[in-house]
Amino acid sequence: MKNKISQTIKKHKMLEKDAHIIVGLSGGPDSVCLFDVLLELSGEMNWKIYAVHVNHMLRPGAAEEDQNYVEELCKSHQVPCHVITVDCKEIATTQNITSEEAGRNARYGAFSQVAMSLLDKGIEKEKIAIALAHNANDQAETILFRILRGTGTDGLAGIPYKRKDENGFSIVRPILDVNREEIEDYCKTQNLNPKIDHTNSENIYTRNKIRNMLIPYIEENFNENIIDTVNRMGKISAEDREFMRKEAKLAYEEALCGDANVSLWVKPLQRLHKAIRIRVYTIALECIGMTQNLTFAQASKIDDLIFSKSPSAMCDLSQNFAVSREYEKLAFLNQEQLQEDETQWKFSEMTVERFKEFKKLADSKGKQYGVFGGVNLKELCLRTRKEGDRIKIESGTKTIKNFFVDEKIPKLWRDQMLLLTKGSEVLWVLPSEYFAKENLRSKGRFSADFKGTDQTEGTIIVLEKL
Repeated sequence: MKNKISQTIKKHKMLEKDAHIIVGLSGGPDSVCLFDVLLELSGEMNWKIYAVHVNHMLRPGAAEEDQNYVEELCKSHQVPCHVITVDCKEIATTQNITSEEAGRNARYGAFSQVAMSLLDKGIEKEKIAIALAHNANDQAETILFRILRGTGTDGLAGIPYKRKDENGFSIVRPILDVNREEIEDYCKTQNLNPKIDHTNSENIYTRNKIRNMLIPYIEENFNENIIDTVNRMGKISAEDREFMRKEAKLAYEEALCGDANVSLWVKPLQRLHKAIRIRVYTIALECIGMTQNLTFAQASKIDDLIFSKSPSAMCDLSQNFAVSREYEKLAFLNQEQLQEDETQWKFSEMTVERFKEFKKLADSKGKQYGVFGGVNLKELCLRTRKEGDRIKIESGTKTIKNFFVDEKIPKLWRDQMLLLTKGSEVLWVLPSEYFAKENLRSKGRFSADFKGTDQTEGTIIVLEKL
């Protein structure tokens, strides 16, 4: 057992010498086996082990027994034990999610919390790892579960041996090559006496039904080695996914526009094979914080945008995420981040002498600012567009709507652009990354009547970016 787990750790480069390992310790056979083996290997590897136990408060009495068992086990090995109690049922009700999801969120939150505490103590992030006890049976169950839900080919890869969490800490699964029978035999041989969660035998959840009903039926009637067979398919799929992902990463970098947003040029995307193109979408969405898997329907919506003859269109994906066709660009959007922040800008009233000092300092630092004379601060308003807004240009006046169209500001962004106005007169369209032209991105567009001021006396109004 120890040799097998050690080989998995080395093959997938999970844990280096001098690592600080946070073990998810539920008290069940899987986590107790992992805990015991890591302790045995820690001497030669100079590992520091920490245990994290989450009491989900879902099994009154039994949950407390599990917690006591874990605490005593850690005490006997002089391992720090972090116990976190969470009312998963209440969280599930409040957040309108399943108790399974609430439990998973609580566990990963607890692991991250302990990892951050180690980081705060000065331990390098690369030295910190979170070790979880998913085994070969869990892997097969996960893949079968995804098949039943209609997964794509990437989903067939199952649970990864190693990945990064949202905070950049490594999550590793050292016993993913070990099946449940081997784990139970090891626990008996080592007299570990782990706690048994009897709800695992209740066919309440889909995963339990797969474990207790589907897999035994397949073993009896079709393939007695179904666990090994499914896991072998998972490993092949993982290799295919890794190759496709690398190709998609290269294609993503080639199509990247290089502006402030996650935007891709449409033409390079159109030339890609669909299998690569969809993975490019996934990479872009991950960059804006979308972690849930991209569905076939969502990918089809994005495809419709890039092959559409319309130069401007948008599709919502889920929650706050959307994709927008902006002429020759495809923008991936987290709509929580769209709103321009007015608090980044500050009004000041200055004398001419004070402004000369300000200008010298601001220009040397490359600050963005606008200066206006002949107006009163009370007359000015910093806001987004309204019906009837107009801006003075050299050839006359233009509605803000037409100005945005002429400057190819995508529809989605037009209501986010900040304007300095005096009534319906726009004095300044503030600088924004949404402009296509570099000079407008850095300076914005001033009214033809307000390019600056050459006042020699009186008060000057300055609007500067902090």
